Amino acid sequence: MNGEDRFAGALFSTLRGIFRLALGRLDAFREFGNTPAAFSASIAPLIAFPMVGAALLAARGHWIYAAGLMLSRLCGVLIQPVIIERASHWLGRRDRWLITATALNWSIWVVFVLIPLGMVVNDILLALGAGQVGALTLSGGLIALYMLWLQGFVLRAGLQTSWWKALGLLFVVNLSTAALYAVPYVFHPGLLSLTLRPASG
Repeated sequence: MNGEDRFAGALFSTLRGIFRLALGRLDAFREFGNTPAAFSASIAPLIAFPMVGAALLAARGHWIYAAGLMLSRLCGVLIQPVIIERASHWLGRRDRWLITATALNWSIWVVFVLIPLGMVVNDILLALGAGQVGALTLSGGLIALYMLWLQGFVLRAGLQTSWWKALGLLFVVNLSTAALYAVPYVFHPGLLSLTLRPASG
């Protein structure tokens, strides 16, 4: 098997794994490798996104803000596998942390399928007479609840633990990530509008 065939095989296996994770199937984990290479492949896109965003901000002359934003995002991405690795020791599942962290990284991409579905739900609710705010709240809330369930499922099945422990771990992971993401905005409250402002502005 040449390099292109291996790449295609790994790509299709990853896509199958993401699809099965979205359905809550335990066999999804078979599609992800329990190796450092598989973990690196799963986290690379999550690292690339904040780097691109920071580069765009830096290109507009805001180097310090771009550096702070990139560092907070990188720390937010990297803190998750660190917490999972420590939790795997505590739970006696040290051999499962890599595949769990890998699956959790890939599961995040499900949200890009849910967003257009949420827009369809939002349009249906508007057609039924729901207000704009109510429709957005409901459709957005459903997406958020599903993603929390999906992450909880990955942690529970990946580390082979109970739902209560998985939910506790999920709380720690998300709280830690949110705290790290919020750091630049605490020191520079106007950073959000600066980030979202069009380049021409």
